[in-house]
Order: sequence, then C-alpha cells, then structure tokens
Amino acid sequence: MTFRTALTTLICVLVAVCAQADEALMPRQPLPKDAQAPRPIDPRFEHQLVVKFHDHAKVRSAGPGRLVSLSGLDLTVLEASIAGRADFQPLIDLPAETLARLELEAAQRSGRAQPDLGGMLQVRAAKEDLADLADILHGSDLVEFVAFEALFVPPPGWFGGPDACFDIAPVTPNYFSRQGYHNGPAGLGMAAAWAHPGGRGQGIRIADVEYGYRDGHEDLCNIIPEPGQTMHPSVISFGWHEHGTAVFGEMIGGENGYGVTGLTPDAQGMFYFEWTLTGQRRVAAVTAAIAAVDAGDVVLLEMQTSGAGGGFGPAELNQSIWLVTRLGVDRGVVVVAAAGNGDQNLDSGAYATYRAWGDSGAIIVGAGSSDGSRSKLGFSTYGSRVNVHGWGQNVFTAGYGDFVSIGGDPNQSYTATFSGTSSASPFVASAAASLLGIHKAATGRAMEPSLLRQLLIDTGKPQGSGGNIGPFPDMAAAVDALLASLCRVDMDGDGQLTLFDFLAFQSAFASGSLAADFDGDGMLTVFDFLVFQNEFMAGC
Repeated sequence: MTFRTALTTLICVLVAVCAQADEALMPRQPLPKDAQAPRPIDPRFEHQLVVKFHDHAKVRSAGPGRLVSLSGLDLTVLEASIAGRADFQPLIDLPAETLARLELEAAQRSGRAQPDLGGMLQVRAAKEDLADLADILHGSDLVEFVAFEALFVPPPGWFGGPDACFDIAPVTPNYFSRQGYHNGPAGLGMAAAWAHPGGRGQGIRIADVEYGYRDGHEDLCNIIPEPGQTMHPSVISFGWHEHGTAVFGEMIGGENGYGVTGLTPDAQGMFYFEWTLTGQRRVAAVTAAIAAVDAGDVVLLEMQTSGAGGGFGPAELNQSIWLVTRLGVDRGVVVVAAAGNGDQNLDSGAYATYRAWGDSGAIIVGAGSSDGSRSKLGFSTYGSRVNVHGWGQNVFTAGYGDFVSIGGDPNQSYTATFSGTSSASPFVASAAASLLGIHKAATGRAMEPSLLRQLLIDTGKPQGSGGNIGPFPDMAAAVDALLASLCRVDMDGDGQLTLFDFLAFQSAFASGSLAADFDGDGMLTVFDFLVFQNEFMAGC
C-alpha cells in the first residue's frame, strides 16, 4: 500500500468517525421554568412579554393572532386559550437562514444541540392583558419560558455622520499621557501585548452592542455600523450616544498623534443598535452581532437589565440574552458583558433561578477602583459569576465633553470621568481582542472562548476588598502564559489533541491554507503531514 493510499484510507476512517459524532450532539437542557409566570419587577421601565417555545415544537408566528408548528404539532388548544388577544412577532429580526446557520455552526463547533432561536417570540397585546397571557403561556407544555423583559434600560455607564478620521480644527492635543490604564502602575500593561504580532488587535473584530455612538467623532475611524438600522433619535436626546463614543475611545481610538489612543487601536470596530426606528431590539441586535463576526472575534454587551434583587445586573439575567450568548460562545465568539451597576449579589437567593441556568460562557466584568487597590466599587454587581474587572472610575476617553470640547465641537469632546461597569468592560474586551490577535497571528486559528476567559482569570492581579468582581487583567502575565501554552497541532484550539485536530489539518491542507505548512517551506507537501504527525504523537 502506498503512502498516499494509506493516508487517504486513514482520512476516510476519521471522517466517518467524526460524521457519527456529529449525529450524536450533546442534548440541550431547557432552561428551568419558574413555578409561576413572572411579573415585571422594576416599575421604572416599560416591559415586553417574551415567550420561548420548546425547541422540538418549532413554533412560529403565522399572522395576526396565529401560531404554527413547523414540526406539525397541534396548537389548537393553545390558540383557543389565547382567543385572539395577542399577536406574536419574532424576537430576533434576522432571516431564518441566518438563524439556522448560527445554530448549525455552534452545534458543529461545540458538539452541543442549540436552542431554536426562531421559537423566541414577542407577545403583543393590550397592556392589561399581558399578565393573564403570561399565565396562560407559562402553563403550556409547549413553552420553555415566559419572561417580562425591561425596555430602554440605561447603559451601565449611566447614573441617573461619516467617520472623521482626521483631527478636526482647531488642533486637538495628544491625551495619551492621561490614559494611565494602558501602562501605568495600575494599568493593564498593554505594552507587553503590543510587542507581539496581533497584540494591537490586528485581524480581530469588536462588535459593541448598545444604544448609540457619535459617528462623527474625530478619534473614531472606520467603525462599521449595523446595516439597515438607524439609531432612534431619542438616543441622542438622552445623550446615550456619548456612552458608545466613550466605549469606542477606550478600545479603538486612533493612534494618530491627537486625542486618545485605544487599547487595541488596530482592531476593527463594529456597532449594533439596541434601539432604532423599528423599536427596541436588544436580543435582535446581540444576535445580529454574533452572526456578523467569526469565531475568535469579540462581541461586547454594553448593557444591563433590572435584576430580581431590585438593582441592575448583567443583561443575561433575561433568558433570551442568556440563550443567544450561549449560542455565540458555542460558535466560538468571545462575549464580554457588563455586570451592571446595581450592587447586586449574584450569589444571593434572589438570583437562584439565574444560577440554575448554568454558565452562558460570557466574560462578566465588574467595576473596580483606579488607584491600584483593585477594590470593588460600591455600585458594581458582584458574585462568583463575575469573572474579572476593569476600572469603574476616572477613565479618560472620547465623548461627553466634561474634560474639554475643543472649539465647542461635540465631535472633539473628551471626558476624564467615564465610569461604571461600562468603562470597565472595554478594558476586558480589548484585553481579549489583544490576546486573540496574538493567538491568531501565532497559530492561524481562533482561540476557544473558555480558554481565553480562564487565561484572564488565572493570570490576573488579585482583587482587593469588596464582594467578588474577579481579578484585574495583567497583560504581561497573560501573554507569557499564552505563548508558553501554544501547541501548533492543536488545530481546533480546544486545548486537547483529538481526531478533530487531524481533520482540521486535513481541511487546511486540502484548501491550500498555509496553516498546514508545518515545515515552513511555503509549500504543502507530504513533509508537512510528517511534521504534523510527529508533533501530534509527541503531544506538544
């Protein structure tokens, strides 16, 4: 038997084995249903009623007051109980083929069955009917969960035109020296990451999901806004677009000799709108962001929601956000989320239901002090679910204008006091993008979200006083640990050597990707396979 024949036979056997593995996905457990239908908790906000039907039912809206099961289930009894009192609209306004692609990619990559995202619907009805409809839906065996989700909750930094890409006159000074969070004594140590290819975020996309940003600001260039969506004018009336401006200034402010410099200035910024002319669309915006990026990119949830304990907590306290977050992480996307500014203890009894859902896979970010003590700030939500923290005060960045608005121009505005879990989360999103960029430059592939999260935790500087908000990222230590752990033959980046790594190598080889050029001669030959085989057998 020739070498080519033997290799072909081995590949065929491995493909057959993995095909069988794909058919045996780990089943998905529905989120536990509360004993009774929930009620709106926080009277300060409007709420929408959301229902998620069980995956096997494949329930969809079929016009005014009508539902249909794509799997053929009889919905007559349920429809009769509602009796034309409600209309149902898809919670996620993306094409069905996009949702199917996301579910398939996440399932194939994770080995876990995924939720039927199309089965999440918004219930539209008279306000006085919503509570009764929630009870009816909650009692149906077809329903996984019913939830009242708060609308128009202010972003977690909130207490109480075309990209500029040039220094607008009059001249703006260079404020980098005011950004001690880069490399100061209490900073992240970004210089250690910038010294390596990819460390400035090259090749990584960061999609920020929130209300808005100032698209004409002089220091924010080439941000890609969500296609087909227009920011609601009330966002500007409330000043919430300054929030996104400040977030982007921290992450991707241009290294251009003026203004601020982002922690990962070479990353590609993207923006997804939570509130547009079509209405409030938080879940749809998060899903659209996850759909637009690839494995190894970052989606930042700059949002919070009203929690069971009465204060603000992470957006994933809503089941719909938890589900799409878990799907995104299973797809290989790194999701970074603000913990919220409600001083909520996520380990308390009020959040037992939330904890019962399990781990969404997101990196939850708390807010700590900027003085180097790394202590929890009083407003930050906390608990064992909060993974790491960033500065929640005194962050110098673009927007707002409380430090200066040069020439009175809001597109030349800067702040020295951006705060909250809002200011903390971009620290972690940028740290993630930097490490993902270094990993991608070194290996040609995406890093697993779970491994990245653990790396940030394991190498971070310990937290000081207060309830748990996790360590503060230490980029020098994280980069050293990352580079020491890299294994070329771990082709799928899951930290283990399995048959899937061989399949990934075979796919790269067949497609002509230089990720399979293991002998470094610029060509793909049998010698690359031999080097791969030797390293695989050696176990790195």
